[in-house]
Amino acid sequence: MGRCRRKRGFTLIELLVVIAIISVLIALLLPAVQQAREAARRSQCKNNLKQIGLALQNYHETHTVFPMGSGLQSGAGAWGYITYMLPQLDLAPVYNIIDFDNPSCCAEVLAMQNATPPVADPTSQPFRVLMCPTDPQSGVILNHGSPNAYPCGDLYPGNYLGVSGNRDFGCAGTTTGNGMLYSLSSTRFKHLKDGASNTLMVGERGLPNDRVWGWLICGGTECEHYISTERGLSRGLDGPYTSGIVERFWSWHTDGAHFLMGDGSVRYLSTNINHQTYTDLSTRDGGEAVTPFD
Repeated sequence: MGRCRRKRGFTLIELLVVIAIISVLIALLLPAVQQAREAARRSQCKNNLKQIGLALQNYHETHTVFPMGSGLQSGAGAWGYITYMLPQLDLAPVYNIIDFDNPSCCAEVLAMQNATPPVADPTSQPFRVLMCPTDPQSGVILNHGSPNAYPCGDLYPGNYLGVSGNRDFGCAGTTTGNGMLYSLSSTRFKHLKDGASNTLMVGERGLPNDRVWGWLICGGTECEHYISTERGLSRGLDGPYTSGIVERFWSWHTDGAHFLMGDGSVRYLSTNINHQTYTDLSTRDGGEAVTPFD
């Protein structure tokens, strides 16, 4: 009979070497996985703006005018440009439950949520087309019982605001914007004298961590539905609404944000874009000679 041969196992050193190699491979793989996930999120965010652009085009074809940036209801909240074109976003059932004659949209929303039993309302539903998946606050509801809540009910905030132009009104609002969307605006394609492909229409803005701003359906007349470009395009920010982050466009993407142009295309603008070029792109008929910005 032959001898029994003892099976040789791993030595401790060999095992440690294998673990070290696996750790290095994982360390190399994780960034690639994260980049792939962000690429997918960024693609979805871009697609959201494309859908909004198509809805704006269809709204104009139906009404021969773009929707108002917001209705003007000082101190009572206002319906935003998204609300007016809900049918074009394939959300007609939501549009049909809105009473546009109500002098206070926030009061209407509260009445709907406080009814017995509660009835469907247009603000407490998560519309994915309004949410950039890269934003960590995306899809997180602001509950009216939370410390930061305003008297507008449960609200899902969104990321895509109209471009009112290059005149900075802060959050005071304007009915005289030189861009495409602002309070009581009535802009048309014929007003795009700078060229549809050279005019910003809608841009990304990240959500403050207290989610107090960004109510695209029903909210204040400004900083909720539109803002200007005067304060620049920032890198990813984080903080409460009081930090001023609601008065400028910014995103959680790397070094830039998506913008919808007047012709329906979506461009990714770098935070390093020349400020003059950036503000020139936000006017509809300023007559500026816009330099390349890709």
